[in-house]
Parts: sequence; C-alpha cells; structure tokens
Amino acid sequence: MPLKDYTGIVERLQQTLGKGFAEEPWIFNMPGKSIACKIDHYYYIAVMPAFAEQLGRLGGMFPDQVMEALVKTGNCITAAPQREPVLPLSVSWGGRVVTVKAAFVDADFIDRAVKTYGGLGSVLNVSELKINGEDRVKVETLFKGKTAPQNLAYF
Repeated sequence: MPLKDYTGIVERLQQTLGKGFAEEPWIFNMPGKSIACKIDHYYYIAVMPAFAEQLGRLGGMFPDQVMEALVKTGNCITAAPQREPVLPLSVSWGGRVVTVKAAFVDADFIDRAVKTYGGLGSVLNVSELKINGEDRVKVETLFKGKTAPQNLAYF
C-alpha cells in the first residue's frame, strides 16, 4: 500500500482554502461566524467540526481525512498518546462568552493559504477572540513540549 502524500494534501487544502477565503473572507477572524479565528501570531482556534467540514467541502475530502492530514503534518496540535485535537474551551469576544469545541491550527497553514492563494497582501491580524484564562491549564497540557499560545490569547 503506498504512503499517503500528506504534504501534497495540505498544499491542496491550502489552495482551496485560499480560494474559499477570496470568495468569503468572513470564514476567518469574525468570532461567532467564522470557522477559525487567529488568537496570537502562532495559532488559530478552529471551531470543530465546522472547520474540518468546510475545509473538506472546499478540498473535496472527508472531514476525517482533512484532520488526519493536518495532524500528521503538525498543522493541528495534538498531545500524545491519544492525539485528540479537540478541546472544549470557553471563549469571549465583544462581551459574549461561549463554550466551543476547538482545535488549534498552526497560523502558518492558514496565513499561507490566504496570502498565497487568497490574494491577501499580508497575513491576517489577531482577532478579538480570547480564551478564558481558566482554560489555560487545559490548553498548556495539550501543548506540552510545544510553543503554547501567548498571553494575548487569553482574557
């Protein structure tokens, strides 16, 4: 059985994500509406399962194939041994606080998609979405041994 070309899959996902962003720029950085919001210069919080489903539709793949490719290439953060990328997190924006199922996606994956394939002249700014400080331990456990989100990601 041949090995999967995860790098090629990620490249295809970036191309289709960039094109999707060019058509519907609200898919990023509009808390409450977007599938992912940039929380610091390193990470986006992706709302699950909406992120994987939308990316799958754009890329012509099943959501589990999308997540497998993102996890295997390190573009979606997981912790050993279970490798589960989704955490329930309390997040806030504009005075609203909600709990979401979230995954952390490497900012470079999305920023490269919108800049290279979405026609954006630069990377996206950090959004107003913030993680509840009470969830910090949960987040840092997921990021053990990796660069965790910066302080500006929390309220």
